[in-house]
Amino acid sequence: MQARTSAGAPLGLADPAAARLVRLSRAMEWVTTIGIVLIVALIAAAFLVPSWTRNLLLTKLGEIGARLPLDSGNQALAAVIIAVPVVVMLWGLVNVRALFAEFARGRVFTAAAATHLQRFGIAVLAQGLLGPVTATALALALSLSNPAGQRMLVLTFSSNDYVSVIVGGVLIAVAAVMREATRLADENASFV
Repeated sequence: MQARTSAGAPLGLADPAAARLVRLSRAMEWVTTIGIVLIVALIAAAFLVPSWTRNLLLTKLGEIGARLPLDSGNQALAAVIIAVPVVVMLWGLVNVRALFAEFARGRVFTAAAATHLQRFGIAVLAQGLLGPVTATALALALSLSNPAGQRMLVLTFSSNDYVSVIVGGVLIAVAAVMREATRLADENASFV
């Protein structure tokens, strides 16, 4: 199987390499689909089971998460706050799944592939920015009902947040390079 660009020009991949890319992409389509389903199911379960909600708060806020009040109202509030980065993550995963679907069909250097990669990069970058914002919002919202002097403000920024911002930026840049490569390939194909 020879992979082709949107203009139909061969990518220059040897047949075994193209076949490996197709197999890998099909497998990653399934892995991404399973991941999307599991994320939705586990996040929903985390807010239906109070002890799981507490564990999620501990993961996000450390020891402070153990001291925050967690009644049903706060549990619902935490779910709303956590929903924002989860929705961004799911949007990114849907786009990376679509990217793998493009690759599985042999469409590597296409505008659609570049768009899916760019959107995934935006989601990864946004995750890095949303991590600290989410932790701050959780601590503020859940400690708001505490008496004065016991409300909490949490400011976090981890190396994972930093790496997400950098990796997201790299993916966005690679998508721009892919888009330019596609444009040049289409332009060159029109001269033939």
